[in-house]
Amino acid sequence: MNVKLRPAVGGSTSDPVLPFDNRPVGSLQAFEILTISEVAEFLKISVSGVRRLQQQRQLPFIKVGGSVRFDAGDVTEYLERQRVESISAK
Repeated sequence: MNVKLRPAVGGSTSDPVLPFDNRPVGSLQAFEILTISEVAEFLKISVSGVRRLQQQRQLPFIKVGGSVRFDAGDVTEYLERQRVESISAK
């Protein structure tokens, strides 16, 4: 994530800008943000299926303004949780 530092009012450019959680900007985790359509395509299900997973809170989501977005890592974790192991033949 490329974030430009700007001086705060009365501050210098060397003062780090801290987001709401007070972590320095350089330590922010980069998110790959996906739309509902992109998640549906990735999971090979319908858009309404993705909305159902979102509404049931089975798939974490991010609200950006009035839009719903998904972190690609959360989608991958959801998919891993759905894995059903095979039964070993003995």
